[in-house]
Amino acid sequence: MRIEQVDPRDAQAFDAWFAVLDASLRSVRPGEVDHTRQQELATALDGSDAEDGTPPAVERQDLLLARDDGGAPVGAARLEQPLTDNEGVVFFVLHVHPDARRRGVGTALLDEVARRAQDAGRPVLMTELDEPPHEQGRSAGRAFAERAGFRQALLEVRRDLALPVDPALLDAVEAEAAPRAVGYALRTWRARCPDDLVDARADLARHMSNDVPLGDLTWQEEAWDADRVRRREQLVAEQGRTVLGAGAVHEATGEMVAFTEVAVAEALPERVHQWETFVLDAHRGHRLGTLVKTAVLRRLADELPQARTMITANADTNAPMIAVNEALGFRPNGWLTAWERKA
Repeated sequence: MRIEQVDPRDAQAFDAWFAVLDASLRSVRPGEVDHTRQQELATALDGSDAEDGTPPAVERQDLLLARDDGGAPVGAARLEQPLTDNEGVVFFVLHVHPDARRRGVGTALLDEVARRAQDAGRPVLMTELDEPPHEQGRSAGRAFAERAGFRQALLEVRRDLALPVDPALLDAVEAEAAPRAVGYALRTWRARCPDDLVDARADLARHMSNDVPLGDLTWQEEAWDADRVRRREQLVAEQGRTVLGAGAVHEATGEMVAFTEVAVAEALPERVHQWETFVLDAHRGHRLGTLVKTAVLRRLADELPQARTMITANADTNAPMIAVNEALGFRPNGWLTAWERKA
């Protein structure tokens, strides 16, 4: 077996890497596809040195491909190294082709990930696992992580929502929430956060990075500004995704104090991923999380009517957001667990 670094500009090498990732993900949740080649390629290119040598601005990405003695691709990994914050962390994902499991491929890739993290002076390794309902707490990935010395640092429950949501349910949820939200106005957007809200959008992302349940993860506040928001929006467009967002503006100050965003891949229009939802601490208790979510659900039904399933995940300790999601009809569909190992 040999492990090589993949240049995402090399189409043949990248396709070999993506084929392993694709086969691995499909084996975890058969019949569910939530990834595309375009997404993975755009992400890898954004996190690699540009052709003129300019390094990535936010995080460095490295792709590793394991081949067997005959040259067949059998394993794939991606390393992400934050460059503006959390500079002691390497986040990675690791995949082994279903036909090549139990041959030491995963161990060899993990050893290479650990070596690179050590060389970079980053003592914290992080990864995550998707455990479908029938594998909760007993997946092969969990057993591998435990054997390798990782500890579970965060448990999130995945929940799915059937779309479109009954407008009568949205009416009822909004009617219950509205009296608590006097003094706030809702704004929605598609693809690009409005210019007059982008600074607040960045500030909310900064707060959210360490003001949501993180379990025992070693994670520090992220550095966000308007430029980073715009760079992310550009990346999302290059990934072939559409984003719908909603924010709650405090009318007395004109500041956006809550927001939510969902993403839909153009190639997978029936699948929607709930991204961030966050309310500033000083403005909690006004049902703003509920109202920004219902605003996005209404716009989603109007503009992207092919959507049939929305997927979200929340820490099992995040009772307020879980209550919001369950009121909207989200139902549990497995676990997402985060794992950590320190050098």
